[in-house]
Amino acid sequence: MVKPVPSHQLPHRYPPPLGSKARSLAMASLNQSLAIALGLLSGMALPVGATSAPLIAPDARDGGSPAMQNKQDPSAPPIPPQPPNLPRAITPDETGIVGLTPAPSDNVGIGHLRPAVSTLGNSSGATGASWLRGVALPIYPSPDSDHWGWLINGWLVPNDAPPLAIGRDATFSMVQTEAQAYAFPVLEIRPDGWFRFQYTQAGAAWAHRSHLGLGTLSLTLERWEISMKEATRLEFRRPGLSQPMRLAPNNAAPLQALVGPNSIMRPLAVEGDWLRVRVTQPALGCAPLPGSSTAEGWVRWRNDTDIPLVWFPANEC
Repeated sequence: MVKPVPSHQLPHRYPPPLGSKARSLAMASLNQSLAIALGLLSGMALPVGATSAPLIAPDARDGGSPAMQNKQDPSAPPIPPQPPNLPRAITPDETGIVGLTPAPSDNVGIGHLRPAVSTLGNSSGATGASWLRGVALPIYPSPDSDHWGWLINGWLVPNDAPPLAIGRDATFSMVQTEAQAYAFPVLEIRPDGWFRFQYTQAGAAWAHRSHLGLGTLSLTLERWEISMKEATRLEFRRPGLSQPMRLAPNNAAPLQALVGPNSIMRPLAVEGDWLRVRVTQPALGCAPLPGSSTAEGWVRWRNDTDIPLVWFPANEC
């Protein structure tokens, strides 16, 4: 079994130079596969902060409906052949999955890649990252490149290289979007069906919407505005700071109240970058404290660069 290899420990010969010594020649093939998988080879993947392409295509704010994803497109790439020696389905080792609660400065993109049916409360037990055992998704370095490999049966399988067990052989990066569900941040969605998602702290891959239903579990793309509106409750990503709640969804509207860190914030509606919420404060966790009050108003849920200002609490009420 190969232990998870963080990106900062990859061999020196894979750019960018990271200072670690080369492993033995017997491990060269696996190291190269892992380096590519982590998106660290030149031109293979873009880090989260890369700005070589717009994060949002001009007409791509469609909410990620399954009907749009499964619509046949004559320009869609053909389905590549699956690995000849397909590994048996496994549940990813969640000790090797990082980044579940993003820091306030982390770029979580414009939405997420998740199971088509929400895992929360699902009797199938597809919680956490366990849904990856039912996924079959071909991935690419770019929309114009040849097929690179598969996310399949809980494995990352490069072409002509040993498979890597997600969370065991390679550290993966996901975000927790509700109490029991993990997902991949989506960084870009193009009108032609291609999308780019982050799967390690340093690397991203491309996939196509027409391939989201190839596994035993179908996938969907969901933009954050849909997720925020349908969430049970939300909290601000900058802890400890009170945030303004206004009477209307614009910065010039009168201030209605300040939403403190000890509050229960439930979403009601989305209008552009603004979220109508019902706020009860003060509160301790999910319980209002004696003397608490409830008010409704508008808070800014997304900044000018489309980065969410609110997030999903880690604990379920």
